[in-house]
Amino acid sequence: MPTIEELDKIKNRLKATSTTVTLETGETKVELRQADGTFAQAEEPKQISKRRQKKVEYLRRCGYVVDLKPDLEVGIVREGLLLGSQDVAADLALLQANKVTHIVNCGTGIRNFFPTKLKYLKVEILDLPTEKISQHFEVVHSFIDDSLKEGGKVFVHCNAGVSRSVTLVLSYLMRTEKLAFQEALRVVKEVRPSAKPNAGFCKELEAYEASIV
Repeated sequence: MPTIEELDKIKNRLKATSTTVTLETGETKVELRQADGTFAQAEEPKQISKRRQKKVEYLRRCGYVVDLKPDLEVGIVREGLLLGSQDVAADLALLQANKVTHIVNCGTGIRNFFPTKLKYLKVEILDLPTEKISQHFEVVHSFIDDSLKEGGKVFVHCNAGVSRSVTLVLSYLMRTEKLAFQEALRVVKEVRPSAKPNAGFCKELEAYEASIV
């Protein structure tokens, strides 16, 4: 057991650390712990965009707990086929680190961030059970096929990387590898655990499975 003198030496070596706090408004501020144990603000709160602020306020009114942390997880489904959220799509360094050359952007209200550096296919799809996502399968599959033939790597994303982009990737695996819907879903969930197509998309994938058997 350390002596009092040793504990004092350890205490003297401790350094103050800052804590980033996300406010209910979506702003972030940095706090420092003071000698008396209280916290003092070290930086002014950082503003988020007006568009994101409105979205945060709307979701909170609907009862959602809003997570403002960026989702930078890249799911490598197959060699050359990657999956994730819009946060990855906006991070050029991360895209380049994963050697991404082509992007399928199937979100709504998301611009193609790097059109001079990457090749894009943009298909606006709503994440609604009534949306007919299967009408986009053929053009997306062709884009992925062509990209891979060129030796490229394709990153498929929507907004959250949970439903729309997952559905497109599932349909591609089902067609190219003759996988059943649930088999393809297991493959994707291994690299993207949050994958969860909405109920309408699931029905379309089940119908698609029957059409390619």
